[in-house]
Amino acid sequence: MNAGNDWMRIAGRGVAGLAAIAMLAAVTSTAAAALDDAAKKKVVDYYRRKANLPPEVVVDITDVVDSKLPGTKQAKLKLTSGNNVQEVELLMSPDGQYVIFSGVDRNRMAVGSIEDVTSDPFSEVMKKLKLDGDPSKGPKDAAVTIVEFSDFQCPYCARAYNTVKTQVMTEYDGKVRLVYKNFPLNFHKWAEPAGIATECVYDQDEEAFWKLYSYYFDNQRELTPENLKEKTHEALKDTKVDVAKFDDCYDNKKTADRVRNDMAEGQSVGVTGTPAFLINGRFLSGAQPFPRFKAIIDDELQRAGKS
Repeated sequence: MNAGNDWMRIAGRGVAGLAAIAMLAAVTSTAAAALDDAAKKKVVDYYRRKANLPPEVVVDITDVVDSKLPGTKQAKLKLTSGNNVQEVELLMSPDGQYVIFSGVDRNRMAVGSIEDVTSDPFSEVMKKLKLDGDPSKGPKDAAVTIVEFSDFQCPYCARAYNTVKTQVMTEYDGKVRLVYKNFPLNFHKWAEPAGIATECVYDQDEEAFWKLYSYYFDNQRELTPENLKEKTHEALKDTKVDVAKFDDCYDNKKTADRVRNDMAEGQSVGVTGTPAFLINGRFLSGAQPFPRFKAIIDDELQRAGKS
C-alpha cells in the first residue's frame, strides 16, 4: 500500500477527508510507538462489528508499517471467506486507537473519517431513532432492539416479515424488542395508504395493529388500492377498533405526517429501500436469511452479557 496515494484518496473526499488527516496527525502526536496484539484485536473487533461481518469471515490485520505521515501507521485488513479475499486499507495512530478506513463501508457508516475503535460505532445511530410511541413487541429493556423500516406492498418485505415473525421473534422471545416504522416506496400504490391505516389502528389498539401488520403481509397479493379499505375492515373484525373512528382517521389521512416522519427518520440513518433493519444500530438491508439476523443478534447479546 502506498501511504501517500491513500492519503490522497482520503483527501480527495474533500474537507471531511482533509480534516480527518489533520485530526489523526494531532491525536497521534503523543501516542505509543507499538501496535501490540491487544491493539490489533480492538481494530479487528471494531471493524467486524462496524461492517456486520458474518462469523465465517476471518479478519486479520497485516502489513503494519510506519506511514510516511509522521506519527501514524498504515496497514491492511484481510477479509477471508473460503476462496474469497478482500483487503481494506487503513491509516491509524501507532496504538491503533484512531483509524481511518478506506474503501466501501458495508454498514453505511462514514468512510474517510477518523474513528475511535474504543467507542461504540452505533450509539449515534440509535440516538437518531425514536423508540417510544411506535408499535413494538418484546421487552422495552431488551438487550437487542431491532428497528424495522418496511413497506407493506414490497415482496421482499413480506419475505423478511416471515423470517422475523417465525424465526427471529420465536428464537429470541424475551431477548429482543422489535419496533416497526413505515417506509412506503412511491412506486407502490397502496403502501402509503396501508401505512396510514396501520397508524390509525395503532392509535386505538396496539394488538390490532400487529394483527393488521400480519394481514397485509400475509395477503399482499390480494390487495389493491381499490380494495385496501374493505380488506382492512375484514382484518379488523373481532378487534377493539372502532370502525367509524378508523374510517375518519383513514379517509382524512390523519396519520400521514407520522408515516412521512418515519421515512425521514429512516433516511437520516441511511435507509434508501426496503426492508431495512437496524439491530442495535447495525444496518441489515434486504430480505436476509435468518443466519444473518442470528449472527448480529448473538454478537450483541454476547457483548451485553446476555447470551
